[in-house]
Amino acid sequence: MKIDYGQDAPGVVRGLLIASSVLVAIAFLSHLTPLGRLARSGSLIPPAITMLATAGWMIWSSRVGKQRQIIKLLDHHPWRGDEVVLDIGCGRGLATIEAARRVRSGRVVGLDQWRMRDLSGNTSEAAQANAQAAGVTAKVSFETGDATKLPFEDAVFDVVVSMTVLHNIKPASERRRAVEEALRVLRPGGTLLIFDILHTPAYAAAVKSTAAQDVRLSSPTFLWALPGWSLIARKAP
Repeated sequence: MKIDYGQDAPGVVRGLLIASSVLVAIAFLSHLTPLGRLARSGSLIPPAITMLATAGWMIWSSRVGKQRQIIKLLDHHPWRGDEVVLDIGCGRGLATIEAARRVRSGRVVGLDQWRMRDLSGNTSEAAQANAQAAGVTAKVSFETGDATKLPFEDAVFDVVVSMTVLHNIKPASERRRAVEEALRVLRPGGTLLIFDILHTPAYAAAVKSTAAQDVRLSSPTFLWALPGWSLIARKAP
């Protein structure tokens, strides 16, 4: 069975493809429409190409770029193999499965609210099917929960990871709360690994204001035509 991690922001991608198709159709049919002079001037083609390229970039980011990025992110932790890991906003299991491949005797919990507007086919059943296809079912479990109110006790995870999720939380105060919750459930000395678009420098500032240590923010990487950063931090012992 092939592992399918889904398409991020499927509604946005669909809208870009439809809009670009409409503009191209108007341009080709310009001699039949009142917009003929506008289309013949070529002014409809550049935005159509831009929309199509952005949609293609978003598809590539979800299908290829994000998978490469999670491997780089997880490499920042010195894995022993017995860690207990939390994946916040696990979706269809990308980070959960990659972390499970690194723990021999540990376990990984994937947590999500399963919103399909954020990810196509986003269900716990799809995540479980991907875990089965990857051969890591025995080491993973999936739960429903809110990143701003994690349903776990303090200091129960060795690693907390989150991949392109927190930007969906609004407003900024709630994103900060989610970062604080991630630190709360980390054990002393545990590792926080976040990759997100747009707001990651603000997460780094929030982490630095806590008892976290070794806070690092990577150079920007562009996914979905937007800047993203990796944030790596260690909770103080």
